Amino acid sequence: MMKYLKEKFMNRTTLLLFGFVVLVMYAPVWGGFLLYALFRWRWCFYAASAYLAFWAGPFTPFFPCCVAITLFIKKLLAGRKTWTHPRHPRMESEPLTGQ
Repeated sequence: MMKYLKEKFMNRTTLLLFGFVVLVMYAPVWGGFLLYALFRWRWCFYAASAYLAFWAGPFTPFFPCCVAITLFIKKLLAGRKTWTHPRHPRMESEPLTGQ
C-alpha cells in the first residue's frame, strides 16, 4: 500500500493538490478560530476546537479521506486533459481557400 501511495504522490502537482485538500478539510477549524478572533463568539471557538479534537485524533480517518479525495480529483483532472475539441467534418475535408 505504501509503495502505491509513494508512486502516486511523487510529483509536485499531487502534493500541492493534497495540501489544498487538507486546507479545505480543516477550513472549519481555521474559520472558527478566525471568527472567534474577530467577533469573540465563543461558540465558534468551541466548535472549531471540537472539530479539531475529533479529526486530529490518532484513530480518525482524516488523512485516508484526504488521500482518497486527492487521488479522485487527480483522476478527474487526468481524464479531462485527454479531451480535445471535436472538429467539424467539413473543415477536415475541405480546407479554407482564402476566397
